Amino acid sequence: MKRIFHLADTHIGYSAYRKIDEATGLNQREVDTYEAFKQFVDYALDEKPDVILHAGDMFDSVRPTNRAISLALTQLLRLSEAGIPFVVISGNHETPRLKETGSVFSLFEHIPEVYVVHRNKYETIELDDITIHAIPHCDDIEGEKKKIKVDKNGFNLAMLHAGIKVRGKPVPVFAMGDINEQIISIDDLTGLDYIALGHYHRCTKVREDAYYAGSTERFSFGEVSDNKGFLEVRLHDDGTRKVIFHQLRIRDMVDLEPVVCDGLDADGIRRAIRTRILDCEPDGKIVRLRVLGIPLHVYHTLDFDEFKRLTKHAVHFEMRYEFKREDGGYSSASQSAFHSLHTEFEKFIDRYSGIAHIDKGRLKELGLQYMRKWQNEE
Repeated sequence: MKRIFHLADTHIGYSAYRKIDEATGLNQREVDTYEAFKQFVDYALDEKPDVILHAGDMFDSVRPTNRAISLALTQLLRLSEAGIPFVVISGNHETPRLKETGSVFSLFEHIPEVYVVHRNKYETIELDDITIHAIPHCDDIEGEKKKIKVDKNGFNLAMLHAGIKVRGKPVPVFAMGDINEQIISIDDLTGLDYIALGHYHRCTKVREDAYYAGSTERFSFGEVSDNKGFLEVRLHDDGTRKVIFHQLRIRDMVDLEPVVCDGLDADGIRRAIRTRILDCEPDGKIVRLRVLGIPLHVYHTLDFDEFKRLTKHAVHFEMRYEFKREDGGYSSASQSAFHSLHTEFEKFIDRYSGIAHIDKGRLKELGLQYMRKWQNEE
């Protein structure tokens, strides 16, 4: 029996939002990608598979930062010293559009037990009785795929980084919508013991011998319900296989039940938003809350300072509002697009130069009193 670990789309070096990791001073989401990859390597060192296949997008960009390269190098050296073969193909995120740009993977080519495939063509790697047919993201991926010749002796594995189409028809769910993504067919790939796919971020069985491992972190709210991890593939001498998903411990991402404003008065809307925030316990999480059909005049009475206080320990808390217009239509915006009427009024008074002879503090106090009176009447 052979044990293969299959992972993909680690996107090492990815960063998002403004939250900083206190221990390192780095972007929190960047640190999260590092921790997910290190967690995988820790598990691999304990379990010692026969080979690890990384099916592309190991890095998030063509030119990763020195920090991202250093993290990857440190973890690959750990695997190398343990004698665990690691095979990685370049994905669309790390493949330069201009060939003369060069590839970050050239830095890892001389590490024992590390095999990088990034030169725009099909390559094979022989590891005892395992033959790996590796195709990176490349210009003519269909043409390179046709070069695969299955050797009946031993085990034959294939690696690809692309969206796929089945029986000539694209399967939209297996595409990510990237500008430079490849969409290919795997109908002609037969006789292989296993096909390790990368690019699509959800762990998915495509057919009996072909799987997407999915990404090791969540990178959008479209992935909010996905478990993240990697696959263990057990190949038996009789041609049978068993595929096991191993879940990684990663940061919580939550898409809250929307606040539907129809039928609620202003106080009810404010209470519903506050309740949603408190009930989800946002500290350390990535959260989205949608508020649907809120009248614009009620929106301007919301206490945004309170919302910020309640969510300040979240890695990211995104509030999206769908406004109900007087004409019956709807428009939408994120929290950053507008501020409360109280805040806008105070900012206006502070920057307006035509009232230098007036006590601005007193003017703001009176204005806010009138607004609170109007809010209570509403």
